[in-house]
Amino acid sequence: MKDKKRFAVGARVRVKMPGVIGVVTQLDDKPTALGEYWHTIQTEHGERREPGCNLELAPRPMTNAEAGATKLTQNIHLHGHNPRINVNSTDNSTNIASVSNDSLFVQMNEKARAITDEAERKEILARLDELQEARGSGGFLQAYKNFMASAANHMTVFAPFLPVLAQMLSSR
Repeated sequence: MKDKKRFAVGARVRVKMPGVIGVVTQLDDKPTALGEYWHTIQTEHGERREPGCNLELAPRPMTNAEAGATKLTQNIHLHGHNPRINVNSTDNSTNIASVSNDSLFVQMNEKARAITDEAERKEILARLDELQEARGSGGFLQAYKNFMASAANHMTVFAPFLPVLAQMLSSR
């Protein structure tokens, strides 16, 4: 006994007789007494009921006109230094953009000058100056520790600079 044809709802099919194309909108759960599954087909001429033996899959034509109808458009906006795209994955990398040491310390000084508590501001600015003078030398680690201790209450302000400072620690 030959397997009876059964098409999924939404399948694009050709009705062999009379030769029209349609889409399956419904199909019976059980075969009839003759073992055929009946399908409801929506064609350009209306709806009709057909047995699976009178249907065949209709391939979609590959034309320029139809390709535009199924095209998915996505706009992707990338921001910041060294942006990446992850598809079905998690990005656990650390993004460190190359910034000159001079501009790093200028930016950090600007952030420090915005601190409202005068005593803390003076202390942080002094530690920043020490840090800048010690870069590239053996005293950089101690200057880094001193700066971190004085800036502990303001980590949200200095957090964007920490990866670059850590990189400077490893390259000394």
